[in-house]
Amino acid sequence: MKYAYITDLNGRYIEPTLVADSVTGVFDRREPVQSNEEEPQELPQKDDEQPNEPETVHVGYMVAVPLPAGLYEPTFDVQGYRQAMTDYEAAYAEYIAAMAEYDPEGEEPQPQPPSPVDGPSFWRNGLTQDEIDALQPKPEPSQTDVLGQELTQMKLKGIQQQAVIDGLGKELTKAKLEIIAMKGEQTA
Repeated sequence: MKYAYITDLNGRYIEPTLVADSVTGVFDRREPVQSNEEEPQELPQKDDEQPNEPETVHVGYMVAVPLPAGLYEPTFDVQGYRQAMTDYEAAYAEYIAAMAEYDPEGEEPQPQPPSPVDGPSFWRNGLTQDEIDALQPKPEPSQTDVLGQELTQMKLKGIQQQAVIDGLGKELTKAKLEIIAMKGEQTA
């Protein structure tokens, strides 16, 4: 058993479901039409008539193609995948026809089979990059980062205070030298 994915009509992922390993591709999902009217009583059928099939409506797809990890609101390109499969089948039929005509002893090169369709590449994000970015939480600084910033601010404040003290010390020294010089002039 493996997973297949139920999507809506636009290919947007709804939920997973289990299918046999041999199931691959994309299939229409149909559901019976729900009517509000009472069901008309069935007329007796003759033995050779088929019973009436209930009316159904197309509601989405079952996608048996691997879903890559890390997609936001995954959406499958159903039409693109179906077109790629149609192109592959046509190319494969051409390859088979060419192989039927191929002569291994002749000078013509052996035909090469077409590359298979890369099904998972048809899954894409259903959200824009801006919407994805909005979902990402803003990283909060760790307690170590906060303490480191506070320590850095304290060191800067200490350096600034030391510069002020050094400036005041120079001014005081200059003033004392001026006083000594004045006293020296007075005594002379």
